[in-house]
Amino acid sequence: MTEYLITVAILFGIFLIGAGRRFGYLSAISLFVYAQSVMAIGIIPSLEMGNAADEVHAWLIIGTLTVVVLTATAYAMFLRSGRRDYAPDVDYVYPKTSTWALLLLSIAVCVLYYSAIGYIAFFESLQSIEGGGDEDIADLRIQSYSGSRYLFPGYVNQFKNSLLPALVMVIIIAAFRFRARGRHLLTIALVPMTLVFLLGTGQRAPFVRALIFITITFYLIAPKKMKKYAPRIVLAGLPLFFLTTVATGRAARELAEADGLFGTTQVLFEQLLFRIFGSSQLGSVVGFRWAYSQNIPAGSEWAQSILGLLPGQAGSDTANQIFALLYGSTRGTAPLSLWGSAYYNFGMGGSLLLAFFLGLLLCALSQKALMFKKMSVIQATGVAGVSMASGLWISDGPTTPLNAGLLAFAFLWIWGARVARNHEVRQAKLLNAQGHNSLGPITLSTNTKRQSHKRW
Repeated sequence: MTEYLITVAILFGIFLIGAGRRFGYLSAISLFVYAQSVMAIGIIPSLEMGNAADEVHAWLIIGTLTVVVLTATAYAMFLRSGRRDYAPDVDYVYPKTSTWALLLLSIAVCVLYYSAIGYIAFFESLQSIEGGGDEDIADLRIQSYSGSRYLFPGYVNQFKNSLLPALVMVIIIAAFRFRARGRHLLTIALVPMTLVFLLGTGQRAPFVRALIFITITFYLIAPKKMKKYAPRIVLAGLPLFFLTTVATGRAARELAEADGLFGTTQVLFEQLLFRIFGSSQLGSVVGFRWAYSQNIPAGSEWAQSILGLLPGQAGSDTANQIFALLYGSTRGTAPLSLWGSAYYNFGMGGSLLLAFFLGLLLCALSQKALMFKKMSVIQATGVAGVSMASGLWISDGPTTPLNAGLLAFAFLWIWGARVARNHEVRQAKLLNAQGHNSLGPITLSTNTKRQSHKRW
């Protein structure tokens, strides 16, 4: 399978040179190519020559990646301007009443959710480890988001994993931009609370997505300062990721047998690499072997998955069946990869066609993000979230980006655009009012912006 890995590397290089630098290296299409390349690098070495399902799987991975890369490269050739020309005027003013109301609603939803569960898995795990207990940490983790009682976790996640982090970012960024009093206390109050809610179920994926979302937001509002912000985000994120790995009982045996600090650090980095290159890929390989022997349901499995988003609807159990093949129980999920799921529903031809249209859609989204001359900070979080949710689509069907907050972030994008327009109208009226009482050209001073911010 070495030639397949070489092909992936060549395609990745073509994308970076032909499209990545034009769209931006953290655009939606770039994230998508990164994610699909990582999946390919993790899946291909596990495939077996001579196994019919694995050989088809290899061709599926290479074929879809080729279609996406060539589509993006061709699209980039017709861009009038690229990332180098991107320099938007960011408006950090936001409507305080509605923003804080939505933030408090998000907090209330999280509090009610964890109150209904009866515990926060992250804290329970830490206490169990500290006390040397033998509590089933994996069971706590699964029960907190997939227990016997239906507590609408998908809907809660729209607030907990999407709206809450985005609104906290909006408020804190604006507070520091305008040097508001108490901004440090505000940060100390909001950030740890958000982290507790994100990590509370014991899942690492929402936290990782939040880090990527934060990075993209800064990439949009401060393009020239990314060399300063990116390392700080990584340095803050890695220790928390490692802490979550320990707290949720993953690699517990390996950590117990680790020799000193060096051994522990090695295990934690191995877990990081497995999370990137092995966790999702393992289920994808086993799942495709299962799906290859099934009848193609002509999209019915995707339709059932989407129907499962509604309360009281069972949805598809494909991911549970694959989990049972791996671990002998249906208590968890191990979804197919995006392209494995597409093949299961539409066959090889349908998968390649989907790759083409997804490539076009993500290129158009990336181009739209480059065209902003002005944007509000709320709008920036919406664009960043939509890019993250769609660009990191690596598994299962359309429910994956929806569960990652696609609609919630789209709401922030639309709302943020209205906020920007309304504030621009207010500024114009303020300028006109000042113009009637003065002579000469009018400029909006920093003090005027701060006053406008307070009123707004």
